Order: sequence, then structure tokens, then C-alpha cells
Amino acid sequence: MSTETTVCGVTLKIPVISANMPSVTGRAMGLAIGEAGGLGIVHRMQSIKDQAEEVYTVAQHNLPVGAAVGVGQDTLQRSEALIAAGATVLCLDVAHGDQESVHNVATSLLSTFPNAGLIVGNYATGHALERLLHAIPHKSLYFSDGRKRVACKLSVGSGALCTTRITTGFGVPTLQAVLDAQEVVQDFCDIIADGGIKNSGDICKSLAAGAEAVMLGSLLAGTAETPGQIISIDGNKFKVYRGAASYGAKSDFFGKAEYIEGAESIVPYKGSVTAVLQTIMEGVRSGFTYCGAENLREFQARAEFIEITSAGHQESKPHLLTGRNT
Repeated sequence: MSTETTVCGVTLKIPVISANMPSVTGRAMGLAIGEAGGLGIVHRMQSIKDQAEEVYTVAQHNLPVGAAVGVGQDTLQRSEALIAAGATVLCLDVAHGDQESVHNVATSLLSTFPNAGLIVGNYATGHALERLLHAIPHKSLYFSDGRKRVACKLSVGSGALCTTRITTGFGVPTLQAVLDAQEVVQDFCDIIADGGIKNSGDICKSLAAGAEAVMLGSLLAGTAETPGQIISIDGNKFKVYRGAASYGAKSDFFGKAEYIEGAESIVPYKGSVTAVLQTIMEGVRSGFTYCGAENLREFQARAEFIEITSAGHQESKPHLLTGRNT
């Protein structure tokens, strides 16, 4: 059985990408997830020099590595340094991707760095994704050998620490966004399900719906390879986990935090991310067997979705010890 997939022309042994969050992906996570067969996206909430050094460390072990950039004045300078350091993929890190400035920057990056893949996000609907694809010249969507260069992160407001749906009223669940995107994507770009993924079953559903990979934040948070020190409280170990738009993240990077769309918390220390990924992928492979699939394409072709009631959802969980056994 193979869980191999391809994102932005990069072949991955597992369909897992670590989130470009300051409390998730630095050099240690990039190395660990790269060695496991996935892809790490080094966060941009640091100086160009520091981010490039982290990318270089991962790339020197001949591992694929991605790096996040924004849409500010330093985008091209940062991108150039990251590509020179060995970044295989750039990730245009914007919460709301359906805007002209993002489309313009995406087009510019694809034109300036023809040998690099590009992840753009986030998008919530097929119509929004359609506008992006219309904005990018068709030839820029592919490498010279025909491989797809562009991947889109889908869903808005689904992250464990995201407050966008509360503060703005806008957002679309991840699975719905992936299903909606299938109507317009065809062979133009890859799909990454980003946010709201709580377990390996959610990964299976995202992949079955059409995603080439999932981006994980909270599932990897608290592992040894995430940035930050271990905190001990009453004999228990924790690590900080915070959204990129949280007060702490914005204060550290920008020196101020004028508008907040993310929360921050501490999560139990989980040990090595390698063990976490192994458990996650055991669940995904088991999902493949239930579908009689030997690879991702067979899984997507054979999987079917049905709507269940709230009672059916409750039945899906372990329930012998949560109620009377009658």
C-alpha cells in the first residue's frame, strides 16, 4: 500500500504538511517531518536571515522544505533568500486569499522563480479558487515537464486557535471547501485541506474528498520538534501553541498587535513528532484498507460520503462507558 502523493511537483511519502505557524514549524520540525516523508513549511514570523538559515539546515539533508512569505514590501527579497537557501516550495501565507493583491503577488512569484512550487491560501469556495486560477497565466501553473506548480490551501476559520468565524462571521468548514473546490480545480492545481483536522479520520475524509495532502497544526503542536521551550506545571509538561494572528505572535514579530483573529494556549507535551506521525498514518492506512484502496487515487475513486444524524455521529464514538448499556 502506498500513501504517496505529489504537491507542487514535490513527491511526498505521506500526505502531511506541517503548518507554517511560529509554534509549529521551524528547522527541527522541518527535518523531522521531511525525514518521515512529509513537508514542513518554515514560518515567516522571523527575520529573513533567521528563516533562510532554518530552511538551509533542512535542505542540507537533501530533504524537501517549504517556506512561508507574506504580501508585504519584503516579499521578493525574502523569497529570493529562501529559494537560495534551498526552499523547494514557497507558501503565500495569507488568511484571506481571495483578493487582488494576493493574486498579483502569486503571479509575480511564479514568474520570478520558475523552478519553485507555490502554495496559495486560504480559500473557502470554488468561486474564489476560480478567480485565482483565472488571474494566473496558464503556463505558470505548470513546470516545464508538465508537473503542477500551484497548490491551494482550503478552508477559512477552521483552525483550532482561529477566531475568524467569531470575529467576522465568515468561514467555511474544511471538508465543504475541499468538495466545493473539486468542481473547478480539475488538473490546474493541487488541493491542501488546512484546518479543523482533529484525528486521522478527518485526514481520511479530506483525502477522499479530493485533497492531495493535509496541513496540520494542532495535531503536531506540543511535540518535541515544535519551537519553544517545555513548560512544567505541577509536574506536567506543556508547550505553547498559538495562532499566527494571535496577540503573542503578532506582538513578537510586528512589535504590536492591533487586530487579533487567533488564540493562544498551552498544550500537553507529546514527545517526538515521529511517534505522532506514525500513529496518524496507521489510521490513514487503515482507512485505505476499509476502502479496498492501494493508493491515494484508488481511495479517492472508491470513497463515498453519506450524511448521518446526530445520533449516528454519537454512535461513531466509543459509548459503552459514557451511558447506560441497555
